[in-house]
Amino acid sequence: MRIGAALLGWLMGVVIWAQPITHAPIAYDRERDAYYIANELVVGLEPYAPTALAQQAMLWVGELYDMQTPLHAGVVRLDARLDPESVRAFLESLPGVRYVERNYLAFACNNPNDPLFPQQWGLVRIQAPQAWANWRPQRAVYIAIVDTGIDATHPDLSQKVRRFSSGAIYGYNAILNNAHTHDGHGHGTHCAGIAAAHTQNGIGIAGVAAWNPSLENTHTAVQLMPVKVLNDQGYGSFADIARGILWAVDNGAHIVSLSLGGTAGTQQLQDAVNYAWNRGCLVVAAAGNNGTNAPFYPAYYENVLAVAATDPTDTLTSFSQYGAWVDIAAPGQAILSTVPSGGYDAWSGTSMACPHVAGAAALIWSHAPSLSNQQLRQVLENNADPCQPYWFGGIGEGKGRLNLHRALQAAIQLDTTPSISQLTLSHSSVHGGGVVRGTVTLNRAAGAEGVAVQLSSSNPSLAWCAASITIPPGQTTGAFDIFTSASGGGSAIITASAGGVSRTATLQVVSSFRVQSVSLAPSTVTGGWASTLTVRLTQPAPNGGVQVQLSSTHPAVAPTPASLTIPAGQTSASVRVNTTPVSNRIAVSLTAALNGSSVSGTLTVNPPAPIAFTIAPAAVSGGRTATATVVLNANAPSGGLWLRVSNDNPSRVWTPASVYVRPGTRTVQFTLYTYSGYGAANVTVTVATEGGSRSATLRVR
Repeated sequence: MRIGAALLGWLMGVVIWAQPITHAPIAYDRERDAYYIANELVVGLEPYAPTALAQQAMLWVGELYDMQTPLHAGVVRLDARLDPESVRAFLESLPGVRYVERNYLAFACNNPNDPLFPQQWGLVRIQAPQAWANWRPQRAVYIAIVDTGIDATHPDLSQKVRRFSSGAIYGYNAILNNAHTHDGHGHGTHCAGIAAAHTQNGIGIAGVAAWNPSLENTHTAVQLMPVKVLNDQGYGSFADIARGILWAVDNGAHIVSLSLGGTAGTQQLQDAVNYAWNRGCLVVAAAGNNGTNAPFYPAYYENVLAVAATDPTDTLTSFSQYGAWVDIAAPGQAILSTVPSGGYDAWSGTSMACPHVAGAAALIWSHAPSLSNQQLRQVLENNADPCQPYWFGGIGEGKGRLNLHRALQAAIQLDTTPSISQLTLSHSSVHGGGVVRGTVTLNRAAGAEGVAVQLSSSNPSLAWCAASITIPPGQTTGAFDIFTSASGGGSAIITASAGGVSRTATLQVVSSFRVQSVSLAPSTVTGGWASTLTVRLTQPAPNGGVQVQLSSTHPAVAPTPASLTIPAGQTSASVRVNTTPVSNRIAVSLTAALNGSSVSGTLTVNPPAPIAFTIAPAAVSGGRTATATVVLNANAPSGGLWLRVSNDNPSRVWTPASVYVRPGTRTVQFTLYTYSGYGAANVTVTVATEGGSRSATLRVR
């Protein structure tokens, strides 16, 4: 019964959200030196492989409470009676399963320190004031602080948090799937202040992405989005972190700041990071506080900017991770920043280094919006100052401590090269065979040699275009044609690239071949009899024919083949639909689907009905009996069949209310009892099912 309810939830697209992680059983993985939720597994599915068996199996072994569709992954809370390792091996063996892994925990990467430092040495060290003087923001940039939440009432943050027009905070709680992002721990609030605390407001501290003294209202150019993935004790599951990243990306975040992590990586979290990177975001993460060169996740992933921590002497701190995989360093010791309830405190950790880089990236990107995430990452890494290892452990060769001023100057220089700012299509959808006009817009006019723009399609058999176009000198736009297949249907992503920047647009191609009608002959049958299903297209099928998908709402009663092929040059095809005996009338919806179009027809399947009804003898004296014989038009189903019996004169004839017909039989007899009365009476007796009825007359003398 529990499995049936879970399956219904799956089919309806219902996601059941988990209890807070605080109450989940936690276990320790000694081999990987990592903690995980003991009764949960993360199951990743192949995006283009049959996964029906795997999906059903996930419901057999427990409760599927978090399906992350973009990642093709879900979290299963296991039945308490099952062994997790046995279940893991079972799920890994199923077709369509890409991976099965533990739901590891991540922890905030900070070490609270006391007493407070009277000044923010980190801003001076990265030359933030010099950068502010040259900063000319061109657009708003949003930093997602994926952490314990943010105290949006703090006077240094209240005007820096992104809000809806109603004033409500634009944020997300991935643990509880709601908008409650208040910080009950303090870690997220501290990181938020480092990245973008309000500057020039007469109170508190300054954030990295701060202000320009010669311009007004620059504090709104960089805004914070709280995404709560760690609970008020400072830890959370990798599954919640992955979901928080997805939400941030899908809701407009440009920078994803992750001052958290763990020593065990997961495919699900890596997929979430790649999802953000592939959609143009910059992902920044703390390198970890274990003081070793061991990988720390998600910072270790290729598409993440891993940040180590330095002290005021530009030396890596004793607690900071190090190694060639670390990309950049930033101030992370005794960093003064905001804490909940309007306060300030100095904390240490790679958690504090990470938002220095996130804030710097946001400041640069708001000034030079044409940069790609790869270009932004390069200007941050390639314009750093040298830093010293602690003992022997340095970071990647040629990499160093963040210098915001130098990085901004490099971005400004790079931003003078024309690059693509926009790609638009004349139509976002087109019928197959149609042509769509694409337009590329540069961020500035092409130089004397023009600008070559590279073009591509993700589905060239469906939609194709020229490999490149050249935008003439002095021009900012160029156009090209996109041709589509007359026989295809689906979507294609068109990509235009120039100046190190790529822009994409999705074109939906609607096939001209669609289902026009579905007919059934006959449309009503007795169970066990057959009907003919005919599918008709809007036009003759092309070479190779067209395969139409078929389905039935009651496959046990009226099954259909999975598909029906309409031959080339034909507009229709038919298939025989056999039915099984039923005890009650059932309306079966049969659907034909093709290229997003679907049409349904209804086949009514009736239970067996009487085709003959006789009474012998046809006349009796009152008080005598007669025998009624019923013949059905089909055998009774496996559970038998009940016939309804009635008569129009119960004072002269008694009949049972119903008569049972045994499974597999078509004939039944029952006795009619009569009563004496005044004069003769002709009594009509009727037997019926939902499929039909028959009547006979008994004369009582």
